[in-house]
Amino acid sequence: MESPNILLIGCGPHAKRVYLPILKETEIEFGTKLKAVVELKEKENDVFECVNKFFDNVEYVYTEKFGSKYKMSIPNHLEMKLNNVVKEKNINGVIIATDPLNHLQYALWAQKQKLHILMDKPVSTYENISNSVKQAKQLVRDYKLLMKNYSSEKAFIVNEQRRFLPQFEIIQNRINEVAEKYGMPVTSMQSTHSDGQWRLPNEVLTLKYHPLLGWGKVSHSGYHFIDMASKIVKDSFLAAGKKFDKLSVYSKFIRSSGVLLQQTQEDLIRIFGEEYSKLDSRSDEELLKLYKLNNEAEVDATSLINLTYNGVPITNITLNLVHNGFSRRSWMLPNMNDLYKGNGRVRHEYHNIQQGCLQNIQLHSYQANDKHDINTENDFFVGGNNHYDIYVYRNVGILGGKSLEIITAKDIAEQYSLNKEKVMNELARHEAVRQFLEVIIGKRSANQTKSNLVEHDLSVQLMSMIYESSVSKNEIVQSFNNKKELKNGKR
Repeated sequence: MESPNILLIGCGPHAKRVYLPILKETEIEFGTKLKAVVELKEKENDVFECVNKFFDNVEYVYTEKFGSKYKMSIPNHLEMKLNNVVKEKNINGVIIATDPLNHLQYALWAQKQKLHILMDKPVSTYENISNSVKQAKQLVRDYKLLMKNYSSEKAFIVNEQRRFLPQFEIIQNRINEVAEKYGMPVTSMQSTHSDGQWRLPNEVLTLKYHPLLGWGKVSHSGYHFIDMASKIVKDSFLAAGKKFDKLSVYSKFIRSSGVLLQQTQEDLIRIFGEEYSKLDSRSDEELLKLYKLNNEAEVDATSLINLTYNGVPITNITLNLVHNGFSRRSWMLPNMNDLYKGNGRVRHEYHNIQQGCLQNIQLHSYQANDKHDINTENDFFVGGNNHYDIYVYRNVGILGGKSLEIITAKDIAEQYSLNKEKVMNELARHEAVRQFLEVIIGKRSANQTKSNLVEHDLSVQLMSMIYESSVSKNEIVQSFNNKKELKNGKR
């Protein structure tokens, strides 16, 4: 049995919260060893201090930022250094947790080295994708390039956590059951996600973490919901034996300029008092010019997606992806120690899935607090950190069973023997790591993972079309007639 010798590329807030603890937890069970860490030179002191709490004898590789001129590869000197690290440390698995702008380059390098890969979402994105049709279209080319180099013998997991949540497994199973028996795929789906990422105007222009210049919500948490809509609907078509041969997308973005018109500098003084004018005395007009000059990106994104067969529309999907939603932030200066979870971020999530007149499934998840480290039994209820309720409405005259079934997060935790003191989304991320490690040690085959790169074709296509539509201000249509392209919901 091969022990997992891991190279962690990127050690930001997400890696510190998720990857370091789970790698430490699996030392005994899997023989996991964190052998090396790659991070930006500017974060050297911070990274060493954090990693050293969990592991010793770790090699550190520091690099400067690299961008668009290295579109398909990492810089030569860095590649040579990492090749040596792989050889000397017997690396067999890599976790890519960098800024998404560099996912593609590191993934292509890892494929050349024949490593098992666990990579954060999205598969790729670009510095000005929110304003460039060319960059939007590049997402599909990136995916095809990764698939060209894909090996079914190696794990390539995209850490899209909702694929690992039992809630979505339950939903998919209920949908597929009806689809297989009665030939009814998903006919309508609405998904809304808000995470309360309240950024003040100066922060829009200066903060680099989850930026709102060049790329925004769609490339941040938005990909989770693009992917889940893709998977749920695609799988329902396969289960029903139905086909779609055309996809159309129309998207509208609210950018930082729109948020400023919603809440002006004068309004912010009302909220924070005269201290705010000392922090930022610029006028709305000055800020609007700066936003446009610096390629403002999407804060909120709404997309209408339609699936068609033989020219007849058959399924509508609506995605409402929101940063500028309910937040617990009430302070003027951002919490620079933790912009990931420590700046007032609160999740509100809702999905409504119709299967014609046969079945309706709804998922509701509403947090009221922004502190998620300590969880109790009360956190399974509305407003709690672990609130997830599934409502299943069935046409019992045809389907039998109950007309309404309510499945709570507490029910799910008990059924799946989950740790009730942990946030379910965190446990899902941990499950992604465990599946990755299981492939490395030979306990699981690469094609048995829940978020294999192979399964993200439609998700990448949708993300590309959402950006292209908003930039071009047109409906974007993609036909799937070529056998090498997406067809009938699969590759």
